[in-house]
Amino acid sequence: MQDLIARVVERTGLDAGKAERAVGIVLHLVKTQGNPAKIAGLFAKLPGAEALAALHGSDGARGGGLLGILGGGLMGGPLAAISKLQAAGLDMEQIRVLGSETLGYAKEKAGDELVRDAAGSIPGLSAYI
Repeated sequence: MQDLIARVVERTGLDAGKAERAVGIVLHLVKTQGNPAKIAGLFAKLPGAEALAALHGSDGARGGGLLGILGGGLMGGPLAAISKLQAAGLDMEQIRVLGSETLGYAKEKAGDELVRDAAGSIPGLSAYI
């Protein structure tokens, strides 16, 4: 995971702590929203992903107001993750780069098919892969 965090730091300009937290938030989204069997297969190929998701996934509760309502139920996890990432100090361009780098890293480590299957099991995320 340190390789991915370093890539996120380089591409987004975030400091290492914020980059680690952001990656953890994304991994927590994947872990909690995807098909458990498919996600387990993916995380098995990404050493440290489970721990990072657990460490940063639950910090900072869902946003309040309309965004919190949408992210929590009506639109599922991706919108809640965006809200958490924004609360962590990322702008939309940094979030886009974070997603791109995380997806690329996962494909390098686990292969296109496994990543496609795992991400495709997450409501609202399949359109981005």
